[in-house]
Amino acid sequence: MHKSCRDRVAAVLSCNTKRYNINGSYIMHNSITVSSGSRSSSSHIHRHNKSMMMATISDDVSSSDEQLISNRNTRLSNTYSLFGILSSLAWIATSYVALSYHPDPKFADCTLRHNLLTMGQAFAFPLPVFWSAFMALRQSAKDGTINSSKISQRLNMGIAIASFWLAASSAFTSSFAFGYDLYTIQHKVITSIIHSCTGIFVLVQSLRYTSIGQITRRFIDALWMDRSTFNQKNSAVYATVSLGLLYFAIQPVVSPYPLATIPTILGKRLSRPASAFTLLGSVVAYSLEERSIDDSEISIQKILRRGIGLGSAAHLALIFLKIIGVDGGGLIFKGRGLWEVYPAMIAVPFAASCSFAVYALLCFAVWTDDE
Repeated sequence: MHKSCRDRVAAVLSCNTKRYNINGSYIMHNSITVSSGSRSSSSHIHRHNKSMMMATISDDVSSSDEQLISNRNTRLSNTYSLFGILSSLAWIATSYVALSYHPDPKFADCTLRHNLLTMGQAFAFPLPVFWSAFMALRQSAKDGTINSSKISQRLNMGIAIASFWLAASSAFTSSFAFGYDLYTIQHKVITSIIHSCTGIFVLVQSLRYTSIGQITRRFIDALWMDRSTFNQKNSAVYATVSLGLLYFAIQPVVSPYPLATIPTILGKRLSRPASAFTLLGSVVAYSLEERSIDDSEISIQKILRRGIGLGSAAHLALIFLKIIGVDGGGLIFKGRGLWEVYPAMIAVPFAASCSFAVYALLCFAVWTDDE
């Protein structure tokens, strides 16, 4: 065959396999080389292969970024769990030491039953509310919405204030316990450090993408908001409970004994420190006023609703037991226990009844809510 004819008819295709090292892994593709009679086809195939390679690189980088974000969110959620556990244990230890005996000789002969009931009161509302707030933040961190969720920002700020209050009450016990110095120096140092570190951690998270001024303005705006527009049938109830708990969080701090023992019913020893959890309960109730339409915040609200519902029910149940007289006598069982070992609660019946009504209203809102 003539040479020119052979050049026009024959085309020799050769396939060479090449490897590109991208982020430690090899990407394989075929580079097709065409003879002089098909230069346009070679150019088109080269552009196609180049586009495929760039798309592969882009997918690899995107996958790597997603993994980094996922790992960061996991570490943050685990940190919330850690601080939640440490802070809860610190409060349990503080309650046990403070309530296992009474420094006042008048109550030195209190029974083990009385001490257990009082410790139960210290755990009933604080622990479920505290733990549910941390678990809600843990879920938000895991979902990657910790910095964009308004509920998470409120919870971070609420826990920060509560933690700093608890740290101060541990470090300066006599100022919070009507002159009683209840703890050893080791206990004061350890619990103060735990609560302080918790407060610093959540405060940093709260202020990363917002400010105290913005949170304050949102809170004040919400107080004057028309709640008839909320898609939540119990929004007005939650608003009332939030304001009620806020009032009863402030009352122990500014009031003298015996009014300072309401609503926690923990006497002179722990009523003022425990007001931190009453404040946090107010923040949680405030966060439940409006039904969120975001899936992440819906799951957060479910956690908060169950925690504060359990805590308020347990708080009321223990008070009911004390009133009927399981601790040495009361309105049903014979004896003078109610009047002798709970004189502060009996001395301010109106304030005590109002606080019971707030917790009962909270139970009503939670258990009639349509999740």
